[in-house]
Amino acid sequence: MPVDLSGSIHVSLEKALARAKLWQEKGQAQEAASAYSSAAKLMKQYARYAGREERVRRLKRAKEYQDLADRLASGDITFQPSGRLAEGKLTEGKVSTNEYESSISQLVHKSSVQWADIGGLEEIKNEIKTAYGLTLAQKPQGVKLEGWRNILFYGPPGTGKTLLAAATSHGLEATFFNVKVSNVLSKYFGESSKLMTTLYDTARQTAPSVIFLDEFDALCGKREGSDSGAERRLLSTILAELDGLSEKGSDEYVLTIAATNVPWLMDEAVLSRFEKKIYIPLPDAQARRRI
Repeated sequence: MPVDLSGSIHVSLEKALARAKLWQEKGQAQEAASAYSSAAKLMKQYARYAGREERVRRLKRAKEYQDLADRLASGDITFQPSGRLAEGKLTEGKVSTNEYESSISQLVHKSSVQWADIGGLEEIKNEIKTAYGLTLAQKPQGVKLEGWRNILFYGPPGTGKTLLAAATSHGLEATFFNVKVSNVLSKYFGESSKLMTTLYDTARQTAPSVIFLDEFDALCGKREGSDSGAERRLLSTILAELDGLSEKGSDEYVLTIAATNVPWLMDEAVLSRFEKKIYIPLPDAQARRRI
């Protein structure tokens, strides 16, 4: 049975924060940065002993401490004589890491949708359960079973793609990120790729997680010579995240579910990253009666 170390970790966390505050009052930025960085690491450890919602809050706080430490260390922010924080060399128009994280945190939903709430689609439900069941199953030593980490739903609109993704997160008791195109597209150069990276970083920190990307074709259309640098950069970021290199060799489970009505308009390299492509049809007579 695992030993609960949350009490001692919390004591160490409070001491680290007290040191940070003391150095802040003395105007010692580098020492305060070191203390805040220690607090961030301790808060991450403390988050392991919390339930899902509280874990998300603690991990968000850990990111805030680390971001503050990084900005103090780099001189982006300094201390006023009173010990209060003041902007240093942060330039006008620069978006801080906290702003990206704040945008992503608004996409987190707690799904109450269960498999029984979805009429029909029994075979598809079983396929999805198999996908994450293989990945999360406790495997005997020497046995390697690969599940799916990327699933593409395609088919006519209004056939239950979002409901299926929500039910998946509920079945996993996972953090559910319900992402629409407008949530990650920005008019500023490079911000869309940073938002996508922050999305997956947050999902890994709150694993197990389910990321549902709706209208995915709008993000990953076929490449053309007229594409801008920002579009190519976003596509490269998505390809890298779908490859899942950051999760390989770890216990973090991030399941990406993308949905599209027009898969033939998507970039072929992106399509190849999805181990499972599932057609979601219009409901048949039996499913319509259940609905």
